[in-house]
Amino acid sequence: MVKHSSSSSSEGDERYAMVDEKKRKRKRMISNRESARRSRMRREQHIKDLNCQITYFKTKNCEIAQKINSITKQSIDVVLENEVLMRMRDELRKKLESLEIISSYVCTNRGDFPRHNSQPWLLSHQSVLLNY
Repeated sequence: MVKHSSSSSSEGDERYAMVDEKKRKRKRMISNRESARRSRMRREQHIKDLNCQITYFKTKNCEIAQKINSITKQSIDVVLENEVLMRMRDELRKKLESLEIISSYVCTNRGDFPRHNSQPWLLSHQSVLLNY
């Protein structure tokens, strides 16, 4: 009988070990499922964050592109205005050079030119006679 009791005792130990093993497997499976759920949630949140960043950077990209277009237009306008101003400067330099040449000629040859009439509406008798 002693053998019988020892054999039932070891069968109980084996059953306990099997139940214990099943509990551990079930607990590990539940833990793995929960870990996988948390991992999926983190991944979904990460994807949401990345989509928010995409939206933000697209908006910023459009703003920067608009600023570049505006600055480019302003730059073109300034270049065109500068070209006009440089042409005007060149024309004025030529006029000034011409006036300086005329002025120097007038100053050196004062006696060759008739005096300027400050009141041209009053004609002298001599100039009237010369015209007829």
